[in-house]
Amino acid sequence: AKFGGSYIDNMVPPYRMYGRGVSCYQCCAYTFTSGPESDPKFYDKLYLEGGEHFSLGGKQVVTVNLPRIAYRANGNDALVPELLREVVSKIVKVFEVKEKWLRKQLENYGIPFAQYRPRDPVTGEKLPPLVDMDSLVYTIGVLGGNEMAQYHTGYQLHESKEAVRFLVKTILQLREIVKELREETGLPLVLARTPAESAAQRLAIADLVNRKFREKAKSVVKGDVETAAASIAAGERRNLPVYYSNGTHVYVGARIPLARKIEIEQKFFPILGEGGNMFHIWLGEAHPDPEALWGLTKKIALGSQIGYFAYTKDFTICKSCHRVSPLLNESCPHCGSKAVTYWSRITGYYSNVEGWNSGKLRELRDRYRISL
Repeated sequence: AKFGGSYIDNMVPPYRMYGRGVSCYQCCAYTFTSGPESDPKFYDKLYLEGGEHFSLGGKQVVTVNLPRIAYRANGNDALVPELLREVVSKIVKVFEVKEKWLRKQLENYGIPFAQYRPRDPVTGEKLPPLVDMDSLVYTIGVLGGNEMAQYHTGYQLHESKEAVRFLVKTILQLREIVKELREETGLPLVLARTPAESAAQRLAIADLVNRKFREKAKSVVKGDVETAAASIAAGERRNLPVYYSNGTHVYVGARIPLARKIEIEQKFFPILGEGGNMFHIWLGEAHPDPEALWGLTKKIALGSQIGYFAYTKDFTICKSCHRVSPLLNESCPHCGSKAVTYWSRITGYYSNVEGWNSGKLRELRDRYRISL
């Protein structure tokens, strides 16, 4: 209520494996899951026996541009899974090249920090390496689900159940494709929501620049599309104020009740359970009621499939008197100075918005904030 910023890792939904192993989210909402059924050394790692330990993280992330799949399918339902398979197969080829390079590096001790094996201080025996490369995953991310549904069905996620059904079906199809390719290649592939600090803007610009997709993209890309189009026409293609919605999230500017947002976004958490997802609650009050926040937290944890969520409260920091104030203020409410900067959550973590790209700054402006 005072500082925002907390991540809430909800272990209540059945897919979170509570009591059957270890399952946790990390800052940008990627998940780590392990248990005795999948790892024979699980208990040794859990109790750090013999230097055994869990290695969290991934080897690489490549993101699927979902809106472009919709542009190419052009309303044809049957084409969507075919195009998804085509794109994911190309991503897997990238991963195979990366894996080949990585193995060669490991054979030649080319990643010394990760490969370092400390010695047991008592016995002098060499312990397992700091990073277990075999336990790290390759992540296939998704971006722009809302815009994909919008182009394919004519409605955004918050506007129609048809749009929600279409995107749920699409992500389920994508999960099956990833599973099949995981079995075919032996690579540890997972499906996740890409944090997209830069990709949300980059892929939107890429579609506006591409002559094949430009007009289609203009109908669904978020932000200041008119300014972006003028800049592109003038030859400027970098850092434009446009973006796609993050992962399978509803449009950040959708003026809908929080309950409706939960109803929509919770559907994707079990599907993206292996890779990770996140739910955002943008707060619009300077001083939210702590009891109301606690009550809402319990309702989300006990009554939804949302496995990871956070409350975001914006802050104004004065460069003159150095005081911190809630909300985004044009001037410091304490000393009146206009020399202020802002802090907010870019996607999974707080940062100074002066370091954000124009697309993320536009998203910050568009966010629909709630009062409890």
